Amino acid sequence: MSKLPQGWVGVNIADVAEVNPRKSVDLSPDEFVTFVPMAAVSEITGTIATPMGRPLRQVNKGFTQFVENDVIFAKITPSMENGKAAVAANLTNGIGFGSTEFHVFRSKGAVLPKFLWYFIRQQSFRDNARKVMSGAVGQQRVPADYLRSHPLLLPPLQEQERIVAKIDNLISRSARARSELKKIPSLLAAYKSAVLELAFSGKLTADLRGNNSDATSGLPEGWTIQSLGDISEIQSGIQVGKRRSGQEELVEVSYLRVANVQRGWLNLDEIKTIFVTPEEKARLLLAQGDVLMNEGGDRDKLGRGWVWNGEVDECIHQNHVFRIRMKPATLPPEFVSHFSNERGQQYFFDEGTQTTNLASISKRKVAALPLPVPPFEEAVEIVRRIERTFMWLDRVAASHGGASQLLEKLDTALLSKAFEGQLIPQNAGDEPASALLERVKAEWVAQPRKIQSRKQIYQGQTREKLMAIERTLEQVLTEAKSWLPAQDVFQRCGIGDGASTEEIERLYSELRDLDLAGKLETEAVNDDQGRKIYDRIRLKAV
Repeated sequence: MSKLPQGWVGVNIADVAEVNPRKSVDLSPDEFVTFVPMAAVSEITGTIATPMGRPLRQVNKGFTQFVENDVIFAKITPSMENGKAAVAANLTNGIGFGSTEFHVFRSKGAVLPKFLWYFIRQQSFRDNARKVMSGAVGQQRVPADYLRSHPLLLPPLQEQERIVAKIDNLISRSARARSELKKIPSLLAAYKSAVLELAFSGKLTADLRGNNSDATSGLPEGWTIQSLGDISEIQSGIQVGKRRSGQEELVEVSYLRVANVQRGWLNLDEIKTIFVTPEEKARLLLAQGDVLMNEGGDRDKLGRGWVWNGEVDECIHQNHVFRIRMKPATLPPEFVSHFSNERGQQYFFDEGTQTTNLASISKRKVAALPLPVPPFEEAVEIVRRIERTFMWLDRVAASHGGASQLLEKLDTALLSKAFEGQLIPQNAGDEPASALLERVKAEWVAQPRKIQSRKQIYQGQTREKLMAIERTLEQVLTEAKSWLPAQDVFQRCGIGDGASTEEIERLYSELRDLDLAGKLETEAVNDDQGRKIYDRIRLKAV
């Protein structure tokens, strides 16, 4: 933006928030705190969805600390890209510990935690953060310095409150809309099933003949029940991989596989070819109006299929796909395919056979499929009404897809407008952000920090432990000459109770450097049941 909104000021995040503040704990070891593993943070809602309670002594070492109203932000791929970030709220004793893969933001008073949370949850923020990640593949992380130096347009505090309230309102409305939209596909599927049920019971065309029905069968007058084999010719397909004598004349032809034949449609994105004899080609060549049904595959997909309309010139079918060619003036092929896809599903499931990895239905069972057979003219009208209704439902589905995409874009645009000062009007009576920032800076400098001093941290430690702080990871591993538990390595490097996040990050940086240089070996130590207890590390032998 070339011109800032009234009362706004440009800052870096470090101007308004501490990134990875030092530990500060005034609790006894047995008092409980909130524990937040990475999995506990929902990437969808951006909240701590499943917090846990832990005594302080279990989590005070080797985890990242945060306090009430801190903002936690996943630093590692893919959690960062997925949007794992949350405002820490309702923490036990006001304190939380979590994965070391969290960065922590602590407001200095000039920025609302939720305003900052919305800012870092933006897709654009995460996309830019991904570009600066460093580390080994699968272990890439966002550097803390990148976050500290990231620019932020800061509104007056009162305006931040109004912006957050407005975002909350609009996001909740879009979430409700999204929830309602998610129901539409299942409603459309239910509607289609209801239409087909009406069609095959005769109710869809009841207006053509009144309410006359056969008292014994329950079918409309003039309808009969016939097996598929009585009104069609059923043909199995070519065996793929069939051995040839080498003396036969062969021609190359396209063929349909199970993957091509879906329920109610044909997937023709990939059509394979096969060499067959001219006689096989002539016998298996598909014709306009052939009904295709799957013979093999998953049990719940037996019998699924659709009608061939000559989409590919000179095409045959493999032996796992049946071709059903209707006899003249019996049933339209679409009627048969709709019936087998809807009412036939349970029949094929029950009548199919199962081997270890594959289910199948025999030609005899397919031929025995019972179908309601109305007069041919009525069957044609039934198909017309089904297709007219389905076309309308498909238009609704397309509109649903477009609306869902617009909602995703809406949330992105909403946050973009919010952080550019275009979501709500400015209020001239608000304290300018520049004045707020100066006041907060002065208060921040004057305020004593409740952080353990170095003297407190190291009180009672031996001289050897104090000296360990200056030792590098490589020195510790070189002296050990063998495997060391990762926790022991931390302690020998001086990372103990009270260590700052920066110190922990420096150690992790050393770990990454050694790993990238090919000098490090890691190994999981498991219990008798195969559950990991801890990791151990050592330097590779030169």
